[in-house]
Amino acid sequence: MNPKLQRLVSRSDKMPTLPTVYTKIQEAVEDPDTSFDDMARIILNDQGLSARLLRLANSAFYGYPSEVSTIPDALTVIGLQQFKNMALSTCIMDIFTGIPEDLVNMEQFWRKSIACGLCARIMALELREANSERFFLGGLMHKIGRLIIYKEEPEKALEIMEISKKRELHLHHIETEVLGFNHADVGGALLSNWRLPKSLSELVASHIKPVLANISVRDVSLIHLADFVTEALGMGFTGERYIPTFSEAAWGHSGLDESSLFYIVEELQRQYGEVCKIFLEKQNQPGMETS
Repeated sequence: MNPKLQRLVSRSDKMPTLPTVYTKIQEAVEDPDTSFDDMARIILNDQGLSARLLRLANSAFYGYPSEVSTIPDALTVIGLQQFKNMALSTCIMDIFTGIPEDLVNMEQFWRKSIACGLCARIMALELREANSERFFLGGLMHKIGRLIIYKEEPEKALEIMEISKKRELHLHHIETEVLGFNHADVGGALLSNWRLPKSLSELVASHIKPVLANISVRDVSLIHLADFVTEALGMGFTGERYIPTFSEAAWGHSGLDESSLFYIVEELQRQYGEVCKIFLEKQNQPGMETS
């Protein structure tokens, strides 16, 4: 790993840490003796998390025909592993706040991230991929490294934006010139530091150039394509002025066909507003939680 990148993501006194409730959920899922009732008791200790997950279970995101009224019901319908992934999704956004407004509007940042996650998940469902929630997670966190750059290197972040605008180049090119690495590198390293699965950190680290991924190229290609589609649709803003370069190779590896794109975009637009509302309802808290 680039030494400068290692130093950036190793500032343990400043880097955000995953909430305790998620750590408990993760440990419970990995314990074969955990019951749905055990898991429900952990989640119910965090009223905000449990309310958000219930709303998500009853939203167009899952589209279940009957009401899911309790956490055990939600666990039964969704499954423990998928529920863990969605719990992580709901926790992530609560720990990244307080980023300077002159760098990025956080609501717009998360709107773009949610859109990318939704789009990637819909693509995965269309392809009948197992555990589609991991694609939502990958899309949600694909630009998370940019938040670390904004938080830890605000002056360089502004410089990067100015050069990008002047030279009409994507931010990741200028990030590499100025810092020696880009936001995808930072995001992948951060997720590794959080000890999240390598398959997830690689989705984030490789989304710019999916054909170079160390895991399934098709998996990373879906994140790449979702990033392209949501930028083209103008869904939110993470600081990037230009639509990502479309990778023909990623399209070929994805397994999608052109006819499916109409359904994917339609379904994305149908779910987007409701899911944004669920995830963003608690994003007005000041500060950035750290360890």
